[in-house]
Amino acid sequence: MEPQPLPEKLIQLPDLSRVEIAQQREIIFQENMIAPVFTINGAAFDPDVVNTTVKLRTTEEWILRNTSPDAHPFHIHVEDFQVMSINGDPRPFSYQDTVNLPPHGSVVIRIPFLDFTGKFVYHCHILAHEDFGMMSVIEVVE
Repeated sequence: MEPQPLPEKLIQLPDLSRVEIAQQREIIFQENMIAPVFTINGAAFDPDVVNTTVKLRTTEEWILRNTSPDAHPFHIHVEDFQVMSINGDPRPFSYQDTVNLPPHGSVVIRIPFLDFTGKFVYHCHILAHEDFGMMSVIEVVE
């Protein structure tokens, strides 16, 4: 196969700071003294439970709160997001699929659900935290 030339410019991603927000959600990452030790919104991962349902072709704002003394890198599959602020400090424009939740801190993100329906997960990217419950199922529906 003949090598293809690199594109001369990259795709311009939309700045989500001025788009209509369909829903605002609060997602809380917690560590507990008793099992389940690692939870999201008080629940440990259950692959048979949809924790979050969103509508296709909408943008949501999520307030990610970390109530623990440890950092938790938030990661979502399939969708990238724009980080709006960390601990109330506005962030420069960028899309990411992972952002660090500071200890006892918060991060505000906006996620455009534009292209894919179906189920996938979001979780703490520290695998021991994820494996012991800090993961949730999201479903995007028409």
